[in-house]
Amino acid sequence: MSSVEYGSIQTQCADLIKTLDDAKKLKPSDLIFVIGEKGAGKLTMAQHIQNSIFKNQLVPLVRRIEDFNPNWKHGIYTASEDQWTFIEHKLEGVQYTLIEMPTLAERKCDIPALAEFFLQVLSLMNDKPKLKLTEKALEKILQYNWPGQFYELESVLENAFSMSENGLIEPEHLVMGPLPAEIDIPVGMKLEDLERKYILQTLYFVHQNRTRAAEILGISIRTLRNKINLYRVEGYL
Repeated sequence: MSSVEYGSIQTQCADLIKTLDDAKKLKPSDLIFVIGEKGAGKLTMAQHIQNSIFKNQLVPLVRRIEDFNPNWKHGIYTASEDQWTFIEHKLEGVQYTLIEMPTLAERKCDIPALAEFFLQVLSLMNDKPKLKLTEKALEKILQYNWPGQFYELESVLENAFSMSENGLIEPEHLVMGPLPAEIDIPVGMKLEDLERKYILQTLYFVHQNRTRAAEILGISIRTLRNKINLYRVEGYL
């Protein structure tokens, strides 16, 4: 089975591989919309196009589709499928490229690699040895359809990580179920802990490339460097 490097994994999803191949033909002057369900990886795709394909060329990435201006002839926009239905009519006569992100259920072959990535991040953040999914635990996550997309997978694995005691994640550690509509982070988490988690995940995602991490985070390299130095002193790195 063929695979292509995407984000922090080698994706084996045929539809996603085709999308990535087609994306190589895009130009910075194009108007691009990346749509999909909440948590399906729209921002990851938009950042891949902006940073890996367009590289250092100035192409705006707009996460609020409500800010779309029909007079803008280029840029990368992300939108949910519901948001797209309200904006599509404004594009009559406008040339654009539409990228539809597959759901996690449609990327079942990528779930083992994604789970391994999330567990690596959790181990790094908590200064613990890497945990492994047992064969039956892996079967369980592959049989589930993940309506909450990546947010739900990460949340389930984070909960399982805290429950595991012997370096292995067993099926009983994987608690699936409905997610709150708008809560993607643990309730009660301190702001500084949330910030650290996001920064460390971003650094891992870009393979420690501080310049790219600073761009994604929207902070200066100096600020990022100071954060990293602080995390080293506190023992997180």
